[in-house]
Amino acid sequence: MPYLTNPEEQQLVERLATGEINVFWQLFQQHRDYLLRCCCKWMNNNLAAAEDLLSQSMIKSWEKVKEKVLVIKDFKAWISKVTYNLSIDTHRQCKRGAIGVEDLEVMVLGSGGVLVSKEETPVLAA
Repeated sequence: MPYLTNPEEQQLVERLATGEINVFWQLFQQHRDYLLRCCCKWMNNNLAAAEDLLSQSMIKSWEKVKEKVLVIKDFKAWISKVTYNLSIDTHRQCKRGAIGVEDLEVMVLGSGGVLVSKEETPVLAA
């Protein structure tokens, strides 16, 4: 197993490589705060979007770690790259016309913060 700067992390990655897949959560938790700060930066300081990105990253990393564990040399760098790539994908989706959280809130609440609908309400129909 390649040398990592943190011996404790190296031991956890080695355990992960031997099949102790639940060690992933310990490793993820060690880097969670760092990743959230990165997500905030990549999502233009939108905390809700950053938290969504972090959740997506956690799921994506959990799915990929089983197949990539033997090639992971630095867990923090690996999970940061997974998270960054997801942020790029998110920005691309927004550019293609996918609706963002803020846009959805404006559509539902309207500019005055009141629930809007194109349908007639019972009051208007009467």
